[in-house]
Amino acid sequence: MSEHWIDRAWKDCITENVDDALLFFKPDLAADRDYNRKPLLVSGELPAIGSDSDKGMRTSDVALSIPLKTGADQRIVFHIEQQHEPDKDLPLRMFQGYYRMGDRLGLPVTSYAILTGNIKPVKTYSTSCYGTELNFKFGVYHVASADIEELKRDERVFALVILAAKRMLDAGESLEKRGRYSLELLSVARERGYDIGKMRNIQRFIYRILRIWDENIDPKVREVWRMKLIPIDEAIREIHIRDAWEEGLEEGMEKGMEKGLEEGEAKKAFEVARRMLSRNMSVSDIIDVTGLGKDDILSLS
Repeated sequence: MSEHWIDRAWKDCITENVDDALLFFKPDLAADRDYNRKPLLVSGELPAIGSDSDKGMRTSDVALSIPLKTGADQRIVFHIEQQHEPDKDLPLRMFQGYYRMGDRLGLPVTSYAILTGNIKPVKTYSTSCYGTELNFKFGVYHVASADIEELKRDERVFALVILAAKRMLDAGESLEKRGRYSLELLSVARERGYDIGKMRNIQRFIYRILRIWDENIDPKVREVWRMKLIPIDEAIREIHIRDAWEEGLEEGMEKGMEKGLEEGEAKKAFEVARRMLSRNMSVSDIIDVTGLGKDDILSLS
């Protein structure tokens, strides 16, 4: 099973909650940040700095240009790599990202790895060649080692994000645990009284990371998500559209639609339509995503 959906959920959560991510992972940088100016997502500027085989930044990479208090032109790049599966090349990639970003953007770089799976934590890259030595150290957060009770006491937004990631590991493939943990996390979020914007973002992350969209999750749990909380209908609708298409073609929604249309994969379109119907999505939304006709969709219900 591809872990692309985990990468995507993390990248969206970080970019939607930049200051909260800084406050949790880099409090010293958060203290020096100029809050009168906006951070800039610079990942899109970086594909050219990769190797010839690279297709740009990995889905799990985020690079943010953070304005500093020290001057109008002073910024620093906060490079974050989220890694779920074991990868012996992670330390090398962290160094390559650090060097290439600094060289390309002309800015100082701080690098950080968030290890979201059961991975042995490594925080250095070292190499030597006939008297030339390099020792590179980067920041690391190891989700599997996080203390659940400490996270529950920590009121920073990303403590709850990490708690959700920790609960994903604890639950594994257990539908019962995933559902139960999602309600626990939602309860903690409500107790903290986040504003609606932050609540919506956190709900989206919990919903995705614990796969509450799974049709086999306890219907009572899904009913709580639909009816009992601060409205997240639009956010969940967007997730459903993208994830339904990814399930059908194992591609992002736009790539999946393009591939499906180009190759005439009508069968896949019907599979996606069935999933979307099972999630009570409107016929008009299903038409927009799949390209099927209204009569075709109604014939599936």
